Amino acid sequence: MRNLFRRKPAVDPATKRYPEALAGLLTLGEPTADTNYQDWADRLQDDVPDLIRMALDKDLNQRYEDDPAVWAPLHALQILGVLGAAEAAGPLTACLDWDDDWTSETITDVYAGIGPAAIPFLQQYLEDSTHEMYGRAKASGSLAAIAQAHPEVQKDVVAYLAAFLDRPAAGASATEETLTGFVICDLGDLGDRAAYPAIKRAFDENKVDTQIVGLEDVEADLGLRPKPDYSKFPLPPEEPGVRLSLRCKVCGRERFHLFPVVYYDLRIARQKKPKYDPLIIPQRVVCPKCGAVDQYELGDMGHLAIISDLLAHKEPTLRQFLREDQRVKFIEFTSRWGPMHPFEAIERYQAEIARHPDDATLHVGYGNVLKLLGRLNEAEAEFQRGAELDPGYPEAWVNLAYLAQDRGDYATAIAHWERVLAILPQSDMPPQKRQEVLELANESLRALRARRKPDYVVGPPILDKAKPSPGPATKTQPARPAQSAPPKAKAGTPTTPTESRPIPRVGRNERCPCGSGKKYKHCHGRKKK
Repeated sequence: MRNLFRRKPAVDPATKRYPEALAGLLTLGEPTADTNYQDWADRLQDDVPDLIRMALDKDLNQRYEDDPAVWAPLHALQILGVLGAAEAAGPLTACLDWDDDWTSETITDVYAGIGPAAIPFLQQYLEDSTHEMYGRAKASGSLAAIAQAHPEVQKDVVAYLAAFLDRPAAGASATEETLTGFVICDLGDLGDRAAYPAIKRAFDENKVDTQIVGLEDVEADLGLRPKPDYSKFPLPPEEPGVRLSLRCKVCGRERFHLFPVVYYDLRIARQKKPKYDPLIIPQRVVCPKCGAVDQYELGDMGHLAIISDLLAHKEPTLRQFLREDQRVKFIEFTSRWGPMHPFEAIERYQAEIARHPDDATLHVGYGNVLKLLGRLNEAEAEFQRGAELDPGYPEAWVNLAYLAQDRGDYATAIAHWERVLAILPQSDMPPQKRQEVLELANESLRALRARRKPDYVVGPPILDKAKPSPGPATKTQPARPAQSAPPKAKAGTPTTPTESRPIPRVGRNERCPCGSGKKYKHCHGRKKK
């Protein structure tokens, strides 16, 4: 620990460690646009060993920023680069290990000044996996800087970096794949198409961290496709679905995935220590590298995607960058037992079914949750069980019909819809709901008999006999008058909630909100006999 109360010496001890010619670097301070390193290089061309020693001086590098001497190592580095000091190439690789912004930004220019003499040292450092990944990435960047500054060695550097992409350890870990991404960036900056086959092969073999660079970006750098026009607002991607970056908890790889739909439960996200993840992906997520199933978490770019989609959810002007089907859906799930996460609902349904195994409504409600989570085979088994327990239960057959037509089994779907029409008149479904299901069945049958999948204007409801409706659903529905009672959510059909204001609780002695002027307890707050 530093002694903050120790009096500084009248003379900096560092001045005794270096020749008088270098003393001015200890007081030069932070570099500016007026700092002339060429002048210093002309004066210090015979002091290269002392400049190397100053650049690596641990005492100077660890001083506080308000001490002018802390900048002396950076000045020494710059001067060595201007001098092109070949004898500094090996010792200065120690700077690649430093986590220092100024040195990181300077070291590639320094090596560009030193030139081809530094190539063997940088190659040796890059190939040594015991070094930190970002240090190795700086070594690659330094090689690219040398190639740009010395065209006579560019082809050799490009060939070396391209061959480095095929190293045996390229796909051994997430760290190696990230390093590969940085090397590919350097090859893109060099613009030599001779490296493209190795670059394409690395992407095809899934050995690149695509958070660092994408194949399309490299192809644009190499002139193989037009460069994007960043002066214009980007158009939404052509591909449908939600593109999300996920990190595998088993192998640590971070990859982009494309999903038909992704939900984000805002109620869970607002909890301080949620038991369940607010991110809900209604299908199995398989790591493309290690094959782990549903062992994922949001990656860095995934968090940014959630934030941007949430902003677009609140600010309509931001919705031009992605189509509705390409954005995460922000909802709040509920079940017949109240608000709860789908995984919590699964646990509750399993417990209830264990106690009441012959309750068809429980099996259908459980199937709704499973279907929402993309576990279609399990969902179909629950719907089938519900239909077996209660053959006159329309909701079970409706759900079976949806699953059949979604997988292209139109003959089975037609049979299920015909079954719905046969049992609907005898069901205890409310008349309005019965009419909706009747119209839905007829519309579906017309489409299926014409050998086409039904195209619903509004997503088909997933029904349940119990009240309130079971299965995941949203607490909020499309916009409605502020004073109207909230409609009941349809089970298993989450929709994006619109912004709505909660109705405030009125005290019994406050004025009634109806405008009568009476106290609430004497007006609409009176208890009915």
